[in-house]
Amino acid sequence: MPRKIKNFRDLGGIPTADGKTVKKGLLYRSAHLCSLTPKTAKRLRDETGLSTVVDLRSPSELAAKKEIVAKGVTYLHLPPLNDDQNPAVTGKSRRAILERIMAKEGGARRYLLDTYRLMVTEKPCLDAFATILHLMKEKENAAFLWHCTQGKDRTGIAAASILMALGVEREEILKDYLLTNRASRFKNTMIYLGVLLVTFSKRTADELAYLLTAHDFYLEAAFEEIDRVYGGTEGYLSRGLGLSEGDVAQLREIYLT
Repeated sequence: MPRKIKNFRDLGGIPTADGKTVKKGLLYRSAHLCSLTPKTAKRLRDETGLSTVVDLRSPSELAAKKEIVAKGVTYLHLPPLNDDQNPAVTGKSRRAILERIMAKEGGARRYLLDTYRLMVTEKPCLDAFATILHLMKEKENAAFLWHCTQGKDRTGIAAASILMALGVEREEILKDYLLTNRASRFKNTMIYLGVLLVTFSKRTADELAYLLTAHDFYLEAAFEEIDRVYGGTEGYLSRGLGLSEGDVAQLREIYLT
């Protein structure tokens, strides 16, 4: 597997509530694929049997960094969040974006808590995640990969939605979500120390850490919003994502063992 793909992992092996497990080699999540070359993109396709890549980045993120997908792999750009909600972070814009977030009540933590709640209720977000699930149903036994920039927030809600549809309990979904920190720990620590040294501001470094780290309270906020708005997982799947009982049964037949 190309080493340049950050936070890449297979959801295969995750157990469901009824004793089954997610099949290996079909459902992958990651950070962006912008570091790939034509050669490594082909290697990714050949080693995984990859059929479809879903890019959840906002339009400005896509414009800032293009990615290469191998021939024969379907590429879909399905941004749940727009440029105002999730602008591209570049060397020129990074400080201004962080200062804007810090200026709001509750700072970065509140910003992400609100974003996670938004991602399970607003139509563009629901449409993006529902499209992935319907494609999974139509392309039986085809390998899917979805990603955003870091492979944490939008990717995390997409993964949670898929795993909920497959009958995985929330505790297991949270375990998978927090695995993102294992792959990003060293890089995030270096960023934290660098910001601390440059700005001499622990608050700025701490606020940035809230943006870079997967915390259980982010995903739990999404679960709480699902319960509040839809009355639980079944309501989210049916009324939020538009999945019928037949759709759910078909997805479980295809992706569980």
